[in-house]
Amino acid sequence: MSHILFQMHIMWYESRMIYETLTSVERALKHSKLPVKLQFCLNAQTFIESPEMGEPEEMFNMFLHHNLLKDAELIYKTNDDGFYNATDWRRDVYDPNAKYTVWGESDCLMPEDYFYILSEVDFKNPHALTLSSRKMWDSTWDVVEHKDIVKYQRTREQIYTAPYPLNSSDIINLEQLNTFNNQYDIEIIQLPVCKFDGSLLALSGGINEKFIPENLHFIYDDTSAERFFESKGWPQYLVSTRIKGHNYGHPNKRTNTSSTRHDDVYKKYAQESLEIFTKFVMDLQRN
Repeated sequence: MSHILFQMHIMWYESRMIYETLTSVERALKHSKLPVKLQFCLNAQTFIESPEMGEPEEMFNMFLHHNLLKDAELIYKTNDDGFYNATDWRRDVYDPNAKYTVWGESDCLMPEDYFYILSEVDFKNPHALTLSSRKMWDSTWDVVEHKDIVKYQRTREQIYTAPYPLNSSDIINLEQLNTFNNQYDIEIIQLPVCKFDGSLLALSGGINEKFIPENLHFIYDDTSAERFFESKGWPQYLVSTRIKGHNYGHPNKRTNTSSTRHDDVYKKYAQESLEIFTKFVMDLQRN
């Protein structure tokens, strides 16, 4: 397995924050010991969100000039394709012959030695490898928090006075991310249980079954993969000394649209996805 596949799905309304994300990938590529194939889906669909001004495709012009994209494969989705979302993309774009297929995410910055780590590790397949998180919103995520961040309490007095933005709801930039990570040697542990989220989830080669249900189009992609791994007894490894720059609350995450997750259309798709996901989990348990 002589290469890594990095793939990312980008909605048009996310375009304003993409440039820094692409820069983080570009810098990490310089340290990779393996070739990295880049695939991006540029999604201009308006089934859930519509632009307040202009055409959705115009939003992509905010980052299409980035140097990283000259060597990337770009795939476009429009309303002519039928409803398509990140869950479809992550199910469709997996390479069983790659050392890893990495799930990029628009709001997640990549540490500069990320591809170096993926190049160097050697674990039996199949498995998943993830980076650590900053302080998350509840204790179920403690298992994947950075080994020196998990000690903080979920109180403003501790986590908000740390020298870096170590709370997951705060924005961390690329310089802060790499400065924090570079304090630590690389340490990798095997987790006692799987705990996935979709940002920089690296799935090893050798997975020959669908880990996301075929008819699932919207959300529950990471949880589907997590439950699938659990059903197979496949391990998850955590780089316990490297945080990812996952900016859940990025101010440019949804621009040029007033649509929200509280809208009826979003709720409709979410409910359909929940029903499909629930059946998928029940089928895994029966098998």
